[in-house]
Amino acid sequence: MKYIFLFLLSLSLFSESLTLSLVEEIPKDIKNIGNNLKTLNKTDYAVGVGVIGTTLLIMQFDEDIKEFANKNKSDTLDKLAPAFRKFGEFYPPLILISTGYLLDNEKSVETGIYATEASLLGLGITFLGKNIFTRARPYTGNGSNSWGNESFNKDYSSFPSGHSTVSFATATVIAEMYKDCKYIPKLSYTLATLAALSRIYDDKHWASDVILGSSIGYFSGKTLIKIKKNKNFKIVPIADSNGYGLTLLGEF
Repeated sequence: MKYIFLFLLSLSLFSESLTLSLVEEIPKDIKNIGNNLKTLNKTDYAVGVGVIGTTLLIMQFDEDIKEFANKNKSDTLDKLAPAFRKFGEFYPPLILISTGYLLDNEKSVETGIYATEASLLGLGITFLGKNIFTRARPYTGNGSNSWGNESFNKDYSSFPSGHSTVSFATATVIAEMYKDCKYIPKLSYTLATLAALSRIYDDKHWASDVILGSSIGYFSGKTLIKIKKNKNFKIVPIADSNGYGLTLLGEF
């Protein structure tokens, strides 16, 4: 939650109207996602079943994967893991927006905003899951089968992984927006994977938490981009006698 607050606060320094527009856009896109659910086909359902099946399969090895991670710790990885984790927070979208704004790069700003909204939409699903399943985190020592604990308690909010959701929502949006660039999609998904793996390494999440969280992020990013393309939504830098800013334009 603190990263969302910091992101919106930083964004307001660039344009108050942009921040308000972003807040207004999220409920609209949630409604559009709900409408899209009505048009799901057999392939969509198969993918959903595949994600659930993979998550359940990985659950059988959660303890083994935790043990493997604990046995392979090193000073180098201890230093790298916190850096990788940052990709699963709101730093990348903020950097994209800040850089795009300063360099008058509309695409960079647009990508940062889309990544933020996709992450927020994904986190809504993740937050709900965390407080329904209330799974104990690995570091509590309660084991991977400890479910149905206290709600709204960070020690029992392991499933699914929020950092994994944000990292893959961000990576998917970047990959979609820069799909014509050969290395950017590969780099973004590599960073997302490292961010997700860092949560296992740091003993904050089980492997199955990461699998489901990553899937939520990926589909949030894909769905968000689809919605925006259908709406022909654009973020445009503006300048007038009152100063500089950004405005949202779209065809609905």
